[in-house]
Parts: sequence; C-alpha cells; structure tokens
Amino acid sequence: MRVGDGAESAQDRDPEDGDGFETSPLVGMLERLRLGTNNDFAAHQSRYRTFMSGVELAVQESDFYGALVDLERSLAAEFVVGKIRAIDSWANGESSFKLDLKSWESLIDKLLRINIEDNRLFKQDKRPPFVMTVTERAQGASEPAKQRWITPDLAHEVADDLIRTKFVVPFADGVVDISERITQIMDGCGLPRYTKFHAKDSGYHARHHYVLLSVPGYDGGDTRVAFEIKVLTKMQDTLGELTHMLYERKRTGLVPVESKSRLAWLFEEPDFLASYIGHAGHFIEASMVGLKDSVNGLEAKDG
Repeated sequence: MRVGDGAESAQDRDPEDGDGFETSPLVGMLERLRLGTNNDFAAHQSRYRTFMSGVELAVQESDFYGALVDLERSLAAEFVVGKIRAIDSWANGESSFKLDLKSWESLIDKLLRINIEDNRLFKQDKRPPFVMTVTERAQGASEPAKQRWITPDLAHEVADDLIRTKFVVPFADGVVDISERITQIMDGCGLPRYTKFHAKDSGYHARHHYVLLSVPGYDGGDTRVAFEIKVLTKMQDTLGELTHMLYERKRTGLVPVESKSRLAWLFEEPDFLASYIGHAGHFIEASMVGLKDSVNGLEAKDG
C-alpha cells in the first residue's frame, strides 16, 4: 500500500503533545530546521498526515491491538477493591479505548530538538545527529549506526511516540500488574519490543511499552513503526497533562527554564510544584497500595 499526498487525517489531533502550538512558533521551528539542515521540512506535511492515517488503520487491524482491546475490556469488568475498578478514565475524561496520533506541530517540535537543540554535533560544527532507531532499541543496541538529518519521512524510524494509547489505573501496583500482562501479550505475538521505566525530574512516573508493528511505508512497501502503550495512575496522567502545558509555555518563552538546583528553591514556581508534587505523590500512591491491601485483607476475613 502506497502512501501518497492525500487529505490530512481527521484524527490528526494530539492533546498530549502540543496542539496548543500557535502558527508563529511552528513557522519559526520550520525555519530553524530549514536553515540548520538545508531541508524543507514543511514540504512533508501532507505526506506525513497521510502516512499516519495508514499507520492508524494498520495498528487498529493488528492482532496485537485486538488483544489490547480485549485486555481493556477485561480490566473494565474487574474490581481491585470494593467498587473500585481495575481501569480508570484518562485525565481528559476519555473512557473508551482509543489511539492518539502525534500532530504535525508536535512532530516538528520533536525533530527540532533531535536535529538541533539536543544535538551536540550541531552545536559543535552543525553536523547531523547520531540517533538510535526503534529497531536498534528493540534489539538492545548500545549505540546508533547512522548519522543523518531526521526529516519527517524518517521520523517513524527513530520516534517511538507517533502513535500510542494508555492504560490508566487507580493504584500504583496496577502499573506493575498491567505492564506484565502487556508484556505477555507482546511476547505471545512474537513482536520486537522494549520498555522504558519513567521516573523524571518533573515528578512523572510511569511505564511505557513499545512494540514494533508493520505498517504501509512512504515508498510503496512496508515499514515498521513503534506503537507506544503507557501504563500509569490517574494522578500521574493528570500531572503529565499539566507538565506538558508548562512545557509548551517554556517553548514559547512564557515560562523561564531553570536549572534543577535553582528550581529546588523557587517554591512558588509551577515547575517546582509539578516536580515535588509528582515525587511526593508517587510515595503517597505507593502507601495507598498498602492501605488497599489491608482493606482487601479485612474483606477476606469478613467473607
């Protein structure tokens, strides 16, 4: 199946990754990329959106996604304690299982960071970056093999958050339990995979799972894309939404970027609140697991 220059996807919306970008910042990012890499990233917009439409359909039709849907339905019928179900709604109120696609604006923001802002070779003498591919990550490679500019038509080879979903749970130990179930599904399907354990300075704690699925490529053949599955608590999902809003404001200069050591003493700054609420919240959520287990023990005795 060939990906051409058709109309943009009706689902090209990414609440987590930056539909809040204004036109001017996007234009500025595209110009920085054009000048820095000598590539016209803007020319790829229509093809990227058409590519992502094909990716979305291929993921939805995969046996792996079907198994995830079955898992979500099973969790919706399970109770971990009392009337508290094993699965929760997303921070934005979404209760049905769905896919999120990375928006064009968010993709350009990511590629600006990969090619220029986080690329020490660019800072030295404007050279392209070495970037690990999703296949190399799944293979456990120690370092990337290729040095090149990561243009939109190559983004799926290195970016592992172009398409994703998530399981939001009420208790922190549910993150561990559901992660193990997802790993069993991935292994049962025989798919290349890898996992990231997140404990960020921002206070965000979660497990992210990545499985490589076959999808229609840009050149008429097939390629692979990493499908991201987040597993996290409701509090961490909400915190993630808040910290992303902060991130957008940092990108546009509305909120200053402070060093970690300085931030620790800026008690009234939103970054300070986000970071330390997140870390303290993770401890409280771990303590809640103990309370939940105690209540379950009491119910077992009553039974």
